[in-house]
Amino acid sequence: MRAASPWTPRLAEGAGSPYERLVTALAEDIIGQRGAGGLPAGSRLPAQRALAQALGISVGTVTKAYAALERRGLVRGEPGRATFVTYQARDAVGSIDLADNAPPRMLGDHALAAALAAVGRRVDASGLAAYGPPGGFLEHRRAVAAWIALGGTELPPEELILCNGAQQGLAAALLAASPNGVRAEVYTEAVTFPGLLRYASLSGHRVHGVAFDEEGLHPAALDQALSRRKPSAAQALVYVTPTLHNPTTATMGPRRRRDIVRVARRHDAVIVEDDVYALSQDRDTPALSPLAPERTFYVTSAAKALSPAVRVGAVRPPRAAWERTVAAVRALAQPVSPLQCELLAELTRAGVAHEVAIAIRREGARRTTLAREMIGPALMTADMAYHAFLPLPRAVADAVVLAAATRGVELTEPASMMADPDSPRSGIRLCLGGPSYDDLARGLGIVADLVGRAAAVRP
Repeated sequence: MRAASPWTPRLAEGAGSPYERLVTALAEDIIGQRGAGGLPAGSRLPAQRALAQALGISVGTVTKAYAALERRGLVRGEPGRATFVTYQARDAVGSIDLADNAPPRMLGDHALAAALAAVGRRVDASGLAAYGPPGGFLEHRRAVAAWIALGGTELPPEELILCNGAQQGLAAALLAASPNGVRAEVYTEAVTFPGLLRYASLSGHRVHGVAFDEEGLHPAALDQALSRRKPSAAQALVYVTPTLHNPTTATMGPRRRRDIVRVARRHDAVIVEDDVYALSQDRDTPALSPLAPERTFYVTSAAKALSPAVRVGAVRPPRAAWERTVAAVRALAQPVSPLQCELLAELTRAGVAHEVAIAIRREGARRTTLAREMIGPALMTADMAYHAFLPLPRAVADAVVLAAATRGVELTEPASMMADPDSPRSGIRLCLGGPSYDDLARGLGIVADLVGRAAAVRP
């Protein structure tokens, strides 16, 4: 006699087909995303026919949903027996980390193991023994271009330079954009990505904070800042994250993107476009690179929209900067491992990458809703995101970060995000993707309490 399944049949709330709502409901309850622990590994799922009858849907819909969960590595079907949960939650260790900006964990162990096994059966060891041509093997660049195309941006594979994630790509772009080691002038939002500030400092570039609004970098403010440059000044670099800016989550509309390009052309500025979050969004606006390919370094990575386990990044530099960018990537480290590229190609070919990206969007939306409910309307975030930004006076932000650490919650230091240390705009970034749902709720509750206390004592 078969043991009963511990799962209570349901369809997720909201819009979507019965298939999509069943996949979402099962994924939520397996991973534990509704304020309760997930189904333990080894748990039996209901028989397909019984589940179809209980929910009033077709058996084919249940079969399709189980197959999607198996591709993601959350379950495994055993012919003649049943379908079992394979996902194993990681035990929480130490503090609640709201400082590490990782995506929700949607790529399961079984799916990753299956992809690695497929790569192992296909790979030619002799072909991997060489470092490969500049920019990476063409077949790997094709695989990365196919991955990027899932987000609506078509880039010629031969124009890509592969690297070890977007951060190496960003560092390489900053080096290559200012030839002969000349220090550049970097213009970016007054509150910006901490990694950009680190790499600019290491490269010797001076950073200028520019005003921003709900769509990110403000064109008029950028124009004014660039107009103040001396004629003999160093090369101007404009760093932007047009989609889901880190940390403010601002996304530029089509007109804003065209205006930024127009200002950059007027002042002959180079654009460094950080597009790592585009694949985790429903793109309805173009990237900047196709609008201004002659002056844009386009940087992206699989880590944010798939998994940090897949450390494959790419840079598409202006044609005139190709050789310098290749040299910069090689100076920072050897290009990305071909095995990582083969893994991304396999996950894309099998449809896993697309399904994981969709799952990350949905989970980002759930976590964003939780953050809004717990922190309040002052929180800056998007409908689908896994980080958020709470504007606060600098002194208050610093106090909240220090107090949170004493209560076991890690937050990003406000100073690490400030392009202009004297800017009146500051705040705290809340990274929503890494912790379990339960830990996230506890961490947000602590932050909300500390912010409320700080507000109560302000004059």
